[in-house]
Amino acid sequence: MPTQAATISVQAWEADGILLERYAYTAGSVIPLPKHTHHEYQLGLSLDCQGEYHYRGAYHAIPKGSLSIIHSGEVHAPSDRTFLPEAAHFLMAHIEPHWLRTVGAEMVEKSTGTPFFPAVGIADPTLKRLFLDLQTVLAHRASQLEQDTALWTFLSYLVAHHASNRLTAPPVKPVPAIKRAVDYLQAHYADDVSLQDLAAIADLSRFHFCRVFGKTVGLSPSVYQTQLRIAEARKLLAQGLSIATVATMTGFYDQSHFGWHFKRQVGTTPGNYVGQTAISS
Repeated sequence: MPTQAATISVQAWEADGILLERYAYTAGSVIPLPKHTHHEYQLGLSLDCQGEYHYRGAYHAIPKGSLSIIHSGEVHAPSDRTFLPEAAHFLMAHIEPHWLRTVGAEMVEKSTGTPFFPAVGIADPTLKRLFLDLQTVLAHRASQLEQDTALWTFLSYLVAHHASNRLTAPPVKPVPAIKRAVDYLQAHYADDVSLQDLAAIADLSRFHFCRVFGKTVGLSPSVYQTQLRIAEARKLLAQGLSIATVATMTGFYDQSHFGWHFKRQVGTTPGNYVGQTAISS
């Protein structure tokens, strides 16, 4: 009796040479994909089943929760399984090589070429968390600074800890010009400023700006910007402005994005906050 085919659904987001995908398979029969190659690096994270690759002349089993990485330009094929006994969910990222070359060059302040990753499967809880953070900020249509910071943090960690030619950045030194970037964020907290914009204000590369800002301020640039926005949003809500108006005035993409951040920072939703403010007044 023929097996029912699995149903496959995909959500995808693309931004400046980064393609992220979320795959969901139901149980059932599947058709294995053929050997192929692509220009981008391919990274994958299986959430609830073992991953599998035929790559570099060998079979590789990727444990659940480990990140897999396929180097740019290398031929590979995913699992040759024809049946999934249970539902499966996994996340993918396709990243243009220029991103990794740029990160490596900024780390050591010289050209380093394209990094190579010898391990196909990487069991690293920190790397997994940073990969999930990147998926989250793009899926939530986060601010440009949130997206930039998440990408830069993930790629910097990946290159520094898992490339074959490990790169070591120089020690972090205080930079007085960081205050210019802090002052700019305070004056333009609602603007969709990029990491490149802020780094240029401090006359630093994006990599070194993130490190020095974090060391000086104690927060990442994106978290600092979000806290400035939420602090102003609380004042505006207390003045009686609508949630939708406040979300727009403080630079959030939409009311949902605003509510998500507000609850994380304040501990309650904007709606509850408005109600509590009205009662207390």
